[in-house]
Amino acid sequence: FKHNRSIVSSRLPESSLDILTSHQEYTMSDEEICPKPQLEEDCKPQCVKSLLAYQACTERIQSDETGEAHCTGQYFDYYECIDKCAAPLLMAKLK
Repeated sequence: FKHNRSIVSSRLPESSLDILTSHQEYTMSDEEICPKPQLEEDCKPQCVKSLLAYQACTERIQSDETGEAHCTGQYFDYYECIDKCAAPLLMAKLK
């Protein structure tokens, strides 16, 4: 870490280095709001089929006492749908 710090310190002003080394949380100004959460919310209605499949799975496995049943696939399918919808919209906003 010390070697990398010297490389970083040669490229950044001291105030930036302080932020990096102290691990302080970076907060955006009021004008710079990240559009990703809102885009994801806007995309959720397009992914109802995946959401219903996930919800049906969670209901189905509630009675499983072995602990082996899971709905990981359906969960990832739902969020993949949201990501596929939101990604091009996000990239268009960032350009």
